[in-house]
Amino acid sequence: MNLVDELHAVSAALARAAIPYAVCGGVAVTIHGATRSTKDIDLLIAPEDLARALEAVRPLGFQFAALPLVFDEGTSNERHVQRVSKIAGAEHLVLDLLLAHASFAGFLEGAVEVSLPEGSLVVVSRDVLLRMKRLAGRAQDLADIEKLTSAGDVS
Repeated sequence: MNLVDELHAVSAALARAAIPYAVCGGVAVTIHGATRSTKDIDLLIAPEDLARALEAVRPLGFQFAALPLVFDEGTSNERHVQRVSKIAGAEHLVLDLLLAHASFAGFLEGAVEVSLPEGSLVVVSRDVLLRMKRLAGRAQDLADIEKLTSAGDVS
């Protein structure tokens, strides 16, 4: 599975279903100018769009939904994620749908459209991406923050 092709297929499926989204995570780090390897797709969506988003990506092979994940529950850093996977032969691709509520409330606002050779994508703004990375606070997120603050912004 080609991550870029899968990302554009997921983006197109969400667009057809009229579901607003924004790319976040490692792909967004790269789009905002700090090259980073990643093996999954992270998208921010509104919580009320979750069921429709899962239905929209099901025909693409994203059929294996995990139990909902909640990080830092009950704190100001609370984050909700729905993971859904695609398995094709020996290959496995994870799509994480991060819900734009709790500590991510309002993060879909101000998303930017970025034109790439493969087509355009909607991506969280650089400032929102930095806020998301600070909230998660893992070692990789801190490294991403360092790269992003020393890289230029495409938006």
